[in-house]
Amino acid sequence: MDTIMQAGLVGPARSRQMARVAIIKLFTGLNLAPAQLSGELIRAGHESRVYYFRDYEDHTLEDSVNYEVADFSGLLFSVDGREVIWNCYTPFTDFEFDLLFKALEDFRPDAIGFSLYSGIIDESALVTEKIRERFNVPIIWGGPAPTLEPESCIPHADLICINEGEEVIVELANRIDSGDSWLDIEGTWARDNNGEIHKNPNRSNLPLNDIAIPDWRTENYVHIGKERAVRGRFPRNLGKEYPIMTQRGCPFSCSFCIESRYQEMFGKKDSLRRRDIDVVIEELRWAKENLDIETILFYDDVFTVNPRWLDDFLPRYKEEIGMPFWCYTYPTTHNLRMMKQLKDAGCVSITMGVQSGSERILKEYYNRPTKMARVIEAGKEIVEAGLTGFFDLITINEFDREEDLRQTFDFLIEFPKELKCVAFGEMITFPTYSFTMMSDENKASKKEPNAIASSDEQPSRETYDYYHKLYRLTRTPMPLDQLRQIGNDIRFRNDHSLLDPYLNPEKIARFTGLSA
Repeated sequence: MDTIMQAGLVGPARSRQMARVAIIKLFTGLNLAPAQLSGELIRAGHESRVYYFRDYEDHTLEDSVNYEVADFSGLLFSVDGREVIWNCYTPFTDFEFDLLFKALEDFRPDAIGFSLYSGIIDESALVTEKIRERFNVPIIWGGPAPTLEPESCIPHADLICINEGEEVIVELANRIDSGDSWLDIEGTWARDNNGEIHKNPNRSNLPLNDIAIPDWRTENYVHIGKERAVRGRFPRNLGKEYPIMTQRGCPFSCSFCIESRYQEMFGKKDSLRRRDIDVVIEELRWAKENLDIETILFYDDVFTVNPRWLDDFLPRYKEEIGMPFWCYTYPTTHNLRMMKQLKDAGCVSITMGVQSGSERILKEYYNRPTKMARVIEAGKEIVEAGLTGFFDLITINEFDREEDLRQTFDFLIEFPKELKCVAFGEMITFPTYSFTMMSDENKASKKEPNAIASSDEQPSRETYDYYHKLYRLTRTPMPLDQLRQIGNDIRFRNDHSLLDPYLNPEKIARFTGLSA
């Protein structure tokens, strides 16, 4: 293929009427896009293969200095007392690249796609550069990173996909197969051989009932680790759990979430879409019959958002699928009746977003104007229904004041201690998010030469360490009166190591509760 053909300007039509598309996912982890895109290609008559290249590792804060750390990784304060940096990895080696090249050569792709988020642009650029040394085929990047940061991504790829990619990847494969130019595909930016960027119109969000069943067939997967490439294995991070989304979008607009940014970019109207029940059941039935799975993970941002849909779906799920499952909820979208419905249908555990016990932080900075009394009631409903409950908590952000940390402690005393938090995390400011804009403005104001120093500064690390231990203490069997007494005792505030004897390290369980 010469440079003009590579640029997507022209190419010979071929007789076999199918294109081979390799989809690369750097680092194992939750990402449904490769499976979905592969399913779309196969349904359209093309060939696809998914390559998981390398694994992320989590390491303690002390050990993390010995590893590379992806952008936008963060510090987690685990319930077992460790401080962990997530998304660590060892540098790529020539041997690992050779494993990748060999696996790609066996497939002989006509195009190569990358699915990536903002944290791995540099790593994806490196792997793309290496691949170009061996393969003269179009390379397309898709996912949150190209959608949110197209200017940063287009220098490295021939095309980038903006927003959803199901129709884009199929149209690209069709054009490669027919020898037509791919410079004007809607929903993409494309770079020609002169370096000119073609910014094509966006595509409308597609009806979710039209998408294919994701391709999770093990023969179409290759996992490339540090020592070998293995074909035919279900992604190791999933184990025996099947991930699915019955909807896209979210009814809420939390400032730290990508869904709020998508609403700003593409409009909130019709941003929340749900698949028909027949379509969801069809996918789950396929997964149950064809994969070695034991549980279902519903990764909808808020699974409990539509009670009428659940009223119809849950009885059918119980009768036709009948597998234990996990899902997300939001404090204002469920009630006790719904929790009991979920339990009856096979739900074994559920995660609820809480994020802070400070209504000031929730309202002014997270765009989650939820009353803590309702959050507490929602937690009680989870417990009363007999579900294993987890909750998310963001415990460090630059707008914190000590009174916010104290309010979170006071909230957790009242919040049912049966609900567990896997880890307390710091806020990660992803590019272009609303919270990130507030953070940038805050940092800029502090750099102003005439800025007046405020006594209302973010708490110190020692203060956070103290409150993180108090938060852990609220999940122990300690009586509420004793919790309040310890929280008001200045001795523990002055020396938080005095709290250590009261803390029992917990083993972190998977959300399904079936394995640790």
